[in-house]
Amino acid sequence: MKRLIAAASIALSIALVGIGGAQATDKPDKPDKNEMSKACHDLKKADKDAFKETYGPKKAMRNCKKGEEPAADETTPGEFKNAAEECRAHREADPEGFEETYGTNGNKKNAFGKCVSNRVQDGYEEL
Repeated sequence: MKRLIAAASIALSIALVGIGGAQATDKPDKPDKNEMSKACHDLKKADKDAFKETYGPKKAMRNCKKGEEPAADETTPGEFKNAAEECRAHREADPEGFEETYGTNGNKKNAFGKCVSNRVQDGYEEL
């Protein structure tokens, strides 16, 4: 699998160098969009799984055409995108402690809202 990815990357690099040299009058740094598109489609057709592994599961074709590696926008374990996710994880880990910590009314049912509010005000610090 790694050899296939390496071979595909080398083939794409060779295609990019050939395309860049052929268009010396336009912009030498930017290859022809049609040629890039064709090269990327050929790579995807050769091995779809390797293509997605190389260029990411989302927007892989766009990343290939731009010659970019996928952005590291995936959330790593233990990291939260927003305060609600963080509070939800804390509530699932210890429901009684969560209500005691954040609940302010008689039945402690406002704990989730208070947690989210506190997290937003504190800048999403870890619980």
